[in-house]
Amino acid sequence: MTQTLNRFILGFPVLFLKQYPYAWIVFVALWPRSPSMALVFLAVVVIGVISLRWQAAAWISQMRSEHAPDNGKFHVDQPSVPWRMAAQKIGLLTAGGAIAAFLLQGRLGLSFWQFFFIIAGFAIFYQDTRFFGASVIYIITATGIGIRFVPSHLGYQIFLPFREIRQIERTTHKYREGSDTDAFTRTREEADGLLLIPKDPRGFSKSLQKLFIVPADVEGFLQQLPYGFGNAV
Repeated sequence: MTQTLNRFILGFPVLFLKQYPYAWIVFVALWPRSPSMALVFLAVVVIGVISLRWQAAAWISQMRSEHAPDNGKFHVDQPSVPWRMAAQKIGLLTAGGAIAAFLLQGRLGLSFWQFFFIIAGFAIFYQDTRFFGASVIYIITATGIGIRFVPSHLGYQIFLPFREIRQIERTTHKYREGSDTDAFTRTREEADGLLLIPKDPRGFSKSLQKLFIVPADVEGFLQQLPYGFGNAV
């Protein structure tokens, strides 16, 4: 039953699940006139938020059943939200939203606070990765490394077998557009992390060459790698 539910939620594209912010606009606009109707749209928002979290948990569960059956090796590393960055950006959003709401109040029959909550809420829900960083999960099993990376409205779920990885280097990297290295990280600021280099000179795939990751606990992550990877870095 659990696996069936996991396959069900994983079948929805992230782009589809992230349409719930539009329901937030209707909720705020309807609340003064028809609270009962507005609650229906609030429920849509809640379901959307829960569905995205459920999808992440379902992917971890699926990875465990596929790559670590019978209590095999299964190490999960999930970088935390960069709260300082989030606070700064939300502060700017609050100031900008207040100015915009002040200029727009009275239009379309909406008050200052309605415009403010529409602007701020929609921005946080729809552009959540701009405020809190991308959602990323790293998993180490006995046979490879699984990564779930959601930088915006598209999600990437990959599994890299150790037999396809030539080397894992500890290095400092800053994402650059057009380089041969993709960064599956919380943010694209310069950071200390790990560079995964494929055995195949053409890369892990046509669209994925070298891959840079930043686990929450880099040292702990290295210790979980098989001999020849973490011990040799």
